[in-house]
Amino acid sequence: MFTGTLVLFITLHSVLQIHGATTKHGADDKIIFPGPIQEVTLNRYGGSDEGSKDEGVPDECKNKNYCTIKPPDYPQKKFDSLIKHRIPLNQPTLDGLEDKQGDPDEVDNCESIVEFEPLYKVRAETGGWRTVVQSPEKNFVQLVRLETCREAMAPCFTVFPMLPTYTTFCKQKFTTWHFVVDVDTPGVNKTETIRAQLPTCCSCFYKPV
Repeated sequence: MFTGTLVLFITLHSVLQIHGATTKHGADDKIIFPGPIQEVTLNRYGGSDEGSKDEGVPDECKNKNYCTIKPPDYPQKKFDSLIKHRIPLNQPTLDGLEDKQGDPDEVDNCESIVEFEPLYKVRAETGGWRTVVQSPEKNFVQLVRLETCREAMAPCFTVFPMLPTYTTFCKQKFTTWHFVVDVDTPGVNKTETIRAQLPTCCSCFYKPV
């Protein structure tokens, strides 16, 4: 009997000690966070816009997601050195097996601007600008056919009779490409492959009024 009472007393004492340790609060109690809290804004791709500012991007390209103008600080010697004596890197490829650029002989009645030049900057799907690796001296040039609408949302096929219940408009279409870009870390001479959406077609669409 005495033994049972002693065990019960020890058990209750232990429970009270544990409960007291978890509920006791002092005047100096504080919640300590491991570091500063930073609000991260997500872009339309669902990624962070960190690094997406336009530093180092020519003014002509700041309203685009690509740039065919070579920046003054483009690390050409670094890229030539990276590619020297190495297996040739992959050229830009489409995301998927189907070429979505369409037949160049087809007419969709939307005026567009076509470019076919090397790319020096692209905006990745995560939102940040990345430097594209180019080395003409080492026979490595990344370029794709770009087509942008001269006037997006402009009416199209206006030479044909229009139905009163529908309207036509030009729409910019994009295709996802894979590019070899620089790993922009001081002291690191590496490349990686990223995804970027580029304008590749300007097509005529219709919708009910």
